[in-house]
Amino acid sequence: MAIYIGIDYTDTGAKICLTEDDALLEWRHFQDPIALQTYLQRACASYLVVSIAVAIPGETELVSLDNRPVDQWKIAPAYKDFLSLLPSLSPQSYILPSIRYLPTIAAHRRLLRADFGSSATLCRIASLLYQMRKQDAPWSELTFHHLELLNNAYRLAVIKNGQLIDGVGEWRVFSEAGEVEENSQAREELVSQALFEQLTRELAAMLAIHHSEDIVVLEHTQQPAASRKEMIIEYFADHYQFFHYPQSETELIGFEAAQGAAILAHGLSRPGLAAEVVQQLFAMAHAECFNDQREH
Repeated sequence: MAIYIGIDYTDTGAKICLTEDDALLEWRHFQDPIALQTYLQRACASYLVVSIAVAIPGETELVSLDNRPVDQWKIAPAYKDFLSLLPSLSPQSYILPSIRYLPTIAAHRRLLRADFGSSATLCRIASLLYQMRKQDAPWSELTFHHLELLNNAYRLAVIKNGQLIDGVGEWRVFSEAGEVEENSQAREELVSQALFEQLTRELAAMLAIHHSEDIVVLEHTQQPAASRKEMIIEYFADHYQFFHYPQSETELIGFEAAQGAAILAHGLSRPGLAAEVVQQLFAMAHAECFNDQREH
């Protein structure tokens, strides 16, 4: 039996999803690195074939961990100890790329900004595209903006025909200490006003360039009253068409990146729908270098 492990690894912990083909087996959240390592060792020892894909913060290329020495990995030193463990668990272990390193990002756009989005954002979008393709949506219709709302920030990516072509890694409200009391109602109103104004600029610019009015919204906020997503949708309803994500029980709230990483682990190692998502996101020429590792 083959399983696929997706890991959303951050400075504060790791979220993991285990899948078998299209079935979700387990999902866990770890804050203790020793517990995480023990869990992965046990999981990998329990199955004959394991593929692992990891999303980490920062700018990263697509890397097959079995093919490069640790000292050649262009990643932050803080993550190397954990990542160096993975090849011993599975020869099919990958670091997933940040959006900047996708071949579908035009060369001139890389001159516009430093950050287009992390590998975790890529994974969330991969999970969404996978669910859409399962519902027989053609690639030609998968054109939209992906908007992720955070407490005092947002992330925005542009998808055209199922490929990432543009993005804003993360825009965050500046903290002006001393002006307004932290966590006060007045502070929340100022934050919302700043977010709405910046989003107005950003979405208008993206619409002018990419000509898409569809926006898929994912919310990761902790709002005491009405959700920021509902406020955003109401505010921009006359200009854009909004869609909610996640929508089904198979899409785990808070684990979207880990679930997407598991899908990409599947697609990087076996043929099928997940491989189709990999080929679309990474572009065929970029994915072909992994063909010799797939089992047909």
